[in-house]
Amino acid sequence: MGKARRKALAMRRGGGGGEQPPQVVDMLGGRMHVRWDEGAAATPHGQLVFFAEFLAATGVFDRWVASCPLEYRSGNAAHKRDVLGTLMLGLLAGHRRYY
Repeated sequence: MGKARRKALAMRRGGGGGEQPPQVVDMLGGRMHVRWDEGAAATPHGQLVFFAEFLAATGVFDRWVASCPLEYRSGNAAHKRDVLGTLMLGLLAGHRRYY
């Protein structure tokens, strides 16, 4: 990080007047409260919450679940939505097992 960027970050921290309230994000499973960590260089899944909000707001995930031909008939089988959600999160997290 360069000197100018560090200085700008220090100015934002000092001039903020305290901690910011969390941002409310509506997702498929409910609401999440997101708070930015100004001190962190990067987070592994930092923007995942906002992508999930996009999927919920546009209905892309719901259309994908509805159009998927996957069907389980066992009494203890997982729901199609749960299986596809796990697959999506695995892909977004960078797992390459089923590459």
